[in-house]
Amino acid sequence: MGKIPFHFPEVEIGFMEGFTEAIGENARVLRERYMAPDNVLKFSHGRTWEAPANALGDTKGEINEHSTETELNLKDIAAGKVEAVFVAVSQITDDMNAQMERLLIDTMTRSTEQSGQVVNGAEKTFPESMYEMLEMMELPLDEDGELSMPTMLIHPSQSSKLQAQIETAGVEFERKFSALKEKKKSDAQERERQRLARFERRQK
Repeated sequence: MGKIPFHFPEVEIGFMEGFTEAIGENARVLRERYMAPDNVLKFSHGRTWEAPANALGDTKGEINEHSTETELNLKDIAAGKVEAVFVAVSQITDDMNAQMERLLIDTMTRSTEQSGQVVNGAEKTFPESMYEMLEMMELPLDEDGELSMPTMLIHPSQSSKLQAQIETAGVEFERKFSALKEKKKSDAQERERQRLARFERRQK
């Protein structure tokens, strides 16, 4: 932003703080469609990190800079057209979210290819592919002890078509899918039991 239409520095600072907070809040809402707040990390210093024990993803990473641009017309602000501010906030948020989506999909693609968790749905119905995907995944429990199901990213142009396939899959598929979810929940509960047991042994 090249020029701020305020005579007093404290007003300018307040405007920029509110503008930035609005972008951050919008970005948070969009981000939480894909990942839970507990999975978002904040760095107070440094630009790199290492996770050598990570067998299914990158063992090293670093903070990358992302940027976008928008424009606020000085005449609109001077004329009291506050909607221009909200439009600018929306433009920035949408662009930053699009960048995050591309980065997220790229990261997931590399990780799934590395781990072999890839399903070829060319000759399968969507429900069959969905079942196969769930079958090969190790799912965790949420804070309430319930199975934490994965988020599916589907192109908008395919959404109604795939939803129709799920609705017409039939009762047998529904029972089969429910049984798989119960097995995944039981497996997750056993992993959690074993994890807690290790902590209990260390504390004795």
